[in-house]
Amino acid sequence: MPAVKRPLVAALLTLVTSLAATTARAADDVGISWETEALPNGLKVIYAPMPSSPVTQVRVDYHVGSRDEQPDRQGFAHMFEHMMFRGSAHVVPQQHMKMVGSVGGYCNAFTAFDKTEYHDTLPSSYANMALWLEADRMSSFKVSPQIFHTERLVVAEEWRMRQNQPYGTMWDTLFAQVYKEAPYHWTPIGNMQHLQAAQTSELQAFFNKYYVPSNAVLVIAGKMDVAETKEAVHKYFGWIPQGAELDRHVVKEPEQTEPRREEVKMRVPLPRLVITYPMPPLVSDDQDALGLLMTILGDGRSSRLSRVLVTNADPLCISAESMAEPLEDGGIMGVEATLMQGKDPAAVEKVMLEQIKQITDNPVTPEELEKAKQQERLALATRWETPDSTATILGDEMMMRGNLEHVKTERARMEALTAADLQRVARKYFVATKTSTLTIVPGKPTPAATQAAASQAATEPVAQAAPRKVDFPADYPTRAPMSGTIPHATFEKGVEKNIDGVRVIVMEDHRIPIVNWSLTTRMGSHAEPVGKEGLAGLTAGMVRRGPAGKTYDEFNEELESRGISIEVSDGGDITTINGSSLKEQLPYGLDATRSLLQKPAFDPAQFENLKHESLDHLRLALNTPTKLASREFAHAMYGDSPLGRRDTIESLTAITLDDVKKFYNDVYSSKDAILMIAGDVTVEEGQKAAETLLAESRSNDLPKVEYHLPAAPDKRRVLLVDFPPSKQSTIQLGEPSFTIASDEKFAGTLAGQLLSAGIDSRLGKYVRAEKGYVYGISAMFEPGRQAGDFNGSTGTKFETTADTVEAMFKVFDDMKTAPVPEDELNEAKKRIAGQMLMSMQTIQQQASRRATAILNGYPIDYYDVYPERISKVTADDVKTVMSTYADENKMTIVVVAPASAVKSQLEKVGDVTVITSGSQE
Repeated sequence: MPAVKRPLVAALLTLVTSLAATTARAADDVGISWETEALPNGLKVIYAPMPSSPVTQVRVDYHVGSRDEQPDRQGFAHMFEHMMFRGSAHVVPQQHMKMVGSVGGYCNAFTAFDKTEYHDTLPSSYANMALWLEADRMSSFKVSPQIFHTERLVVAEEWRMRQNQPYGTMWDTLFAQVYKEAPYHWTPIGNMQHLQAAQTSELQAFFNKYYVPSNAVLVIAGKMDVAETKEAVHKYFGWIPQGAELDRHVVKEPEQTEPRREEVKMRVPLPRLVITYPMPPLVSDDQDALGLLMTILGDGRSSRLSRVLVTNADPLCISAESMAEPLEDGGIMGVEATLMQGKDPAAVEKVMLEQIKQITDNPVTPEELEKAKQQERLALATRWETPDSTATILGDEMMMRGNLEHVKTERARMEALTAADLQRVARKYFVATKTSTLTIVPGKPTPAATQAAASQAATEPVAQAAPRKVDFPADYPTRAPMSGTIPHATFEKGVEKNIDGVRVIVMEDHRIPIVNWSLTTRMGSHAEPVGKEGLAGLTAGMVRRGPAGKTYDEFNEELESRGISIEVSDGGDITTINGSSLKEQLPYGLDATRSLLQKPAFDPAQFENLKHESLDHLRLALNTPTKLASREFAHAMYGDSPLGRRDTIESLTAITLDDVKKFYNDVYSSKDAILMIAGDVTVEEGQKAAETLLAESRSNDLPKVEYHLPAAPDKRRVLLVDFPPSKQSTIQLGEPSFTIASDEKFAGTLAGQLLSAGIDSRLGKYVRAEKGYVYGISAMFEPGRQAGDFNGSTGTKFETTADTVEAMFKVFDDMKTAPVPEDELNEAKKRIAGQMLMSMQTIQQQASRRATAILNGYPIDYYDVYPERISKVTADDVKTVMSTYADENKMTIVVVAPASAVKSQLEKVGDVTVITSGSQE
């Protein structure tokens, strides 16, 4: 469960209050208008029309989460996130995702402490289909033993997947330390023993109680006719019984009166330290000031924590930041840091507490306050950009307060905050007697603190219930309204001009006052010398550390005080410099980009710091099974070519600052580069800005790279990466395939859709839903500019490792032995057409497509006609591409797991080679 870095004002919400059954229109003073109403059955509805959006999101928030579970039945809310996609009265199992996906949409759900959220985003003309689907499962979902059994297996794999990551049990341990009585003591993932002990009727009782209109918020955001949408909402939802009035009996946490401290051991390479304090409830007016306070304390490279622990001359940590998890009854906030190898947690704790003391004893500076406000202005400017973000903001706010008045004043409240306001909340909440300190150190794992909860007795008898008796209206449709069209996706091309040998493309979009820029140069890590793998990443990091004449801290302060983001990243055969800012800051942002590109400081002290930081990040990667599998698979596919070489502790250690300077001089060239400027800018403004950015840029010839790829394997092989700390087997398998130059990519894209698109996909249906072996699974063709491969990946418990591989092979074989049925193929084609529409919601998405087309040498209308090219693919084409490149007899299978647990079963799959993981503890 990732931490929320800071509470976005009025965005993390849960308390439901009463709402009058009348309709109200919001003032258009926040960039968008909306209407709200409450149906007679208590369902609260929000209509947020976005005429310029090609898509609509339908979102249902239920005010139920792990907070509402009994102590001996942890995980019920999370189970429903899984089970409620398994059918209802008029929807067969997996059909929900299948129908949304068939028009190119996407749907999902998530469970939190205070709520469970379900969403469907799809072409606007199909919004009624999503409304019907959500109403059908709200009214008539039934918990069957088969559904519960299968999804319980899937949840167990999700649980193991989280356990299988470094620090994966940290949040379980932390919340058990902070909360002793309240149900926040456990996290939403649940307890597998409790779920194993539960009966089907218990879950049905949970559904009957909480999944009712009076406990839900429905949001429709996107392109719509409000009157027609209201009619559909009333038709599908208005008849559903509201349910009994809820009497929650949620245990409140007693006030903490003394500090708490815990040290646990985990199989991690680096120590981690977390210090937390109790937060007020979500509805507290103090949330606004706390949001800015946490930004100043630990959000960004120029924050107080980062300056003293990460970016200073003698860093102690590879990361240090503030964290917050706002909750309905009062959450937690504080500071967290991952230490550099060999550094003392006690020293880091001392620095953290000193920063807490300073921010309580003294007001923040005017400059710090203005910087935090500028960063919040940037966040506020983007929150109405898509239907997804709009629905999230409005739905959460309605669930918390029962109205949306708070949204309208968010900007004004933020602007009115003073340094005194921030100091007041700091003194109020950063109280030494209320600290909870968690220290994680490398070693043999300490038993999870959450297991103590397994023996707790329920606070009240477990309810038993039968499925709801549902009396659908006589005119209720028994089939989803599927009439609709997927608009043709035509991507912006922008206006192109050659400036000093660079292709400059300006794309106007004045909906929000944000401008994005991206300069892509034509070489990256593929040009690294052998033995110096990791050099491109170090060079990008040193360039980002700022221009000559400014310290790293000074450069970060100047950018973040203006709300400007600049990042430099390696992309193999490209290097990319991305930037973003409010329009008013564009000149400064582009000037800063020019300075760091043309005159990087290359400070020796910063190089040593970055090198140590990079080594520690690599140590983390070498202890992350999914990354281990990906690294080993790439080397297996591409050998010692630039595509297969990997950075190692030895290669990073060998890199010098002179290596960085030479790589910079060789690779950072504007020759044949692409500059995209997209957003709230005119063509003339963008071109003038480009001229300034590119003035005096270097345009030297780039290094020539040879791609000597190994011969494809002629037989199956199993590479078993022996990783004793694993909690499950991580699997990645595949074989070489075609490049982007081949038209086989169109059939390959369809094959990937058929295999992986949702739980109704072929892999999802067989390996996940039917067998219950895995939580997530996928397989697809990934063609590149120099090479490509077909690959599949998943995770499973040790006992089913070989069975999971064989199950994947069966799915592949089925696609090779029989043509895909016409209806299945047509659905996949329609899904791709809709996905093209989904991928053009923002101008930044469209700019990215345009740049990719140029890099790949595609015609300018490539993505416009892409659905048409896909529509011409036949079932035989799919069969051919699978038969050619998905031959399980020639596949390489990489498994990361303890060799002692899986080697014998994998020997039945193929010849096994055991590889030492190289993990660093």
